[in-house]
Amino acid sequence: MKNRSKIAIIGLGLIGGSVLKALAPKNLDLIGISRNQQTLDKALSQNLAAEVSDNVELVRDADVVFICTPINSTLETIDNVRKIVSPQCIITDVASIKGFVMDYVNDYNYPTNFIGGHPMAGTEFSGFDSSFDTLFEGAKWVLTPSRWSGSEDIRQLEELIALMGAKTIVADPYEHDMAVSLISHLPLMLSQGLFGLVEEYPDKNISELAKKLASSGFRDVTRLAATNPELSRDILIKNKPNIRKSLSEFKDFLSGLEELLESDEEKFIKKINDFSEKRREMYSAEGKNKLF
Repeated sequence: MKNRSKIAIIGLGLIGGSVLKALAPKNLDLIGISRNQQTLDKALSQNLAAEVSDNVELVRDADVVFICTPINSTLETIDNVRKIVSPQCIITDVASIKGFVMDYVNDYNYPTNFIGGHPMAGTEFSGFDSSFDTLFEGAKWVLTPSRWSGSEDIRQLEELIALMGAKTIVADPYEHDMAVSLISHLPLMLSQGLFGLVEEYPDKNISELAKKLASSGFRDVTRLAATNPELSRDILIKNKPNIRKSLSEFKDFLSGLEELLESDEEKFIKKINDFSEKRREMYSAEGKNKLF
């Protein structure tokens, strides 16, 4: 990526920190922006960035800016950045909801070289110390170009993302939001719901026994319940219409399975066996999605 050598990352939490760590060995001029001085000190001491600051003005000469702030400050950060960078600078984000971001950018009355982004990777943990350089290896990274996006800029951003080990998928932002409501945001709500059911079960003796007996199954299904509360709030509120639609359809689907279990055990077993087979085909032994 010869002509996109100065890369700025704003927000050095789990995602932003992982972007910084993944790009650090790639012979790029990296800039780290964070409000946390300890995070900036760590980035410098680990030789991850050439420059760090708590002032967004440092990104003025950047060729590419990754906005990795919380979802609730994404629009404000886009607005601040586009005022100080050159018109040629590629601005991208990592917000897990794309419709409201793209609506904001596309409503500008002047060009802003923005390409929406969403890396389909993460953990239930947060902060710079939880970030790591291989987070995006084998992951999908969604791009939602704005009306200002040029094909060459999209290509160069794809090239940069490939350096982190991810594969890009260009998608419509509204289709993206519906799709992630099914495979990311609904699981978050179900994880919270299951943990909440056990935690607040009316019979406290059963509740306490269940938690003492809980092992890998309960641990894995409720992993997302430990997600950063700020992120959970932003996701569930910002994508509420799609999540409610997914939740309604999931309830209907579960009711159908329940009816099948009651009326025809043979068909029920055949269906869940089919699900089991397709689920095994979807992921590698390392847990990576093999589709595409």
